[in-house]
Amino acid sequence: MFPQKNPLESSNILNYLKRNLICWTSRNEKIDNFIQEMQLKFNNKNNVVFEWIPYNQFNEIKETDKNGLITLYSAIWKDGPILFDYNWYNGYTRVSNKKVALKCLHNSQDSIDFLMNEAKMYSTNYNAFITLYGISQDPDTNNYILVQNNSINLANWISGNEKINDFIQEMQLKIMNHYDDVFEWIPYNQLDKIKESGKNNFTTVHSAIWKNGPLFYSDLNKRYIREPNTNVALKYLHSSQNSIEILTNEVKKQLTSIFGRQITKIYGISQNPDTSDYILVQKNFMLMSGDKKIDDFIQEIQLKINDYNDVVFEWIPYNQFNEIEEIGKNTNSITMYSAVWKDGRLLYNYQYQHYTRDSSIEVSLRCLHNSENSIDFLINEAKKYLPKKGVLFGISQNPDTNDYILVQNNFMNLANFISGNEKIDDFIQEMNNHKDVVFEWIPYDQFDEIEEIDNDGLTVYYAIWKNGPLCYVGWNFDRYTRDSSKMVGLKYLYNSLNSVDSLINEVKKYSTYDMYGISQNPDTNNYILVLVWTRINKNKIEYAEDWW
Repeated sequence: MFPQKNPLESSNILNYLKRNLICWTSRNEKIDNFIQEMQLKFNNKNNVVFEWIPYNQFNEIKETDKNGLITLYSAIWKDGPILFDYNWYNGYTRVSNKKVALKCLHNSQDSIDFLMNEAKMYSTNYNAFITLYGISQDPDTNNYILVQNNSINLANWISGNEKINDFIQEMQLKIMNHYDDVFEWIPYNQLDKIKESGKNNFTTVHSAIWKNGPLFYSDLNKRYIREPNTNVALKYLHSSQNSIEILTNEVKKQLTSIFGRQITKIYGISQNPDTSDYILVQKNFMLMSGDKKIDDFIQEIQLKINDYNDVVFEWIPYNQFNEIEEIGKNTNSITMYSAVWKDGRLLYNYQYQHYTRDSSIEVSLRCLHNSENSIDFLINEAKKYLPKKGVLFGISQNPDTNDYILVQNNFMNLANFISGNEKIDDFIQEMNNHKDVVFEWIPYDQFDEIEEIDNDGLTVYYAIWKNGPLCYVGWNFDRYTRDSSKMVGLKYLYNSLNSVDSLINEVKKYSTYDMYGISQNPDTNNYILVLVWTRINKNKIEYAEDWW
């Protein structure tokens, strides 16, 4: 039996409803007044007409699921709901023989206020994921029934835990667009070919096949359908059965961020029947480090993504790197390597409106020796780079040494941060907490055409910096590019090798916009300030007031 459209005689829906007020009654004045109030507020063609629906209007009633307070049924509503037909009649019609869901509220006859409050939670907009058509009553039990659209098997709400059911219902009631994601309770027996892919002390991640698959709205079929045999990621939250708030808060964190909505995309919640651990069923999973503190830090950064051009910070397995070559080091704390990241970083594809990977990209690996002994040190190191967009891609770990690694963009050759002096390297890194200025260690062999300008106790030169400074370019994904063959000023500091503190204090006298970095003459070991060149006046370097 297929739905049929039957146009109403009246083109004015309010007049029709007023004329038909005497044609129905629930035999409860409070409910009648509530339904009448809902009908007389009707002012939107996208809404269905909220009605009292006699129980004898339902055929083919079949139980689909239940918990202690609710039983769900599917049924055929003979007359069907009233809605506006834009296509054929340009008027209101009844869609007869409509398949609906009956949500039977046990003992609801004892509390009409509970029934009405339950009804108020739902929308009567027919574009909503869950549309409420009206109220009915089972004459045998006197239980009241909410009559809803049957866009999905609403039995999927039944988790066995009232708090979770309410949360899932709350999430679904927010869906007012056919193209929003549908959040569900997913029975564990729907998950097949489950394989562990990562873990830490509190979380285990598995890959799996979801047999029925997620719901999506089909424009062709004009209804929700499922995409069967979908690959999903299962994030097991250990001992989560002891705290439903932890579970629901985890979901909310994901769904309020670009990262959560676009990359991991949570389809719903499930539960392992053997361990009782709750599970987040996701579209994708991000790899785990095995250390909860690091994993939590990475997730914290991911959930702060508020722009599709932001770097997706992630854990990157060491076996993802090819062509690893040492390019610089200082004392015992840092070694820099260049490498090729096979899968590459995640980039948002605006044409297809989803993230894809930019494979085989060159990266710099900043290896922090003995960092496995202090996760706080590792995290603090990573935080120093985060203000600069496009610099830090993620964290990895060398399985042979257990040293943690900061995986960085290679566009700025981060080996230039390595002076060979730990105090200077730390200072340069500290200077780079600014978002739009890159302060660098600049190898002396980068300078050409060095010419002396002044030699009166203070030696000043100008030179051509071959690679040139890094400039911020907002429209570029990497955000920085080099301005090659740049004229710069070189300010030599005599005997500075003997006092790094004096060197640092000298640097601090300058604005960060007036200098590019520090270098060192390999013949004399004197340190050099590499300055922004503007003009020479009165035997000293000055800076144009309108430089910026």
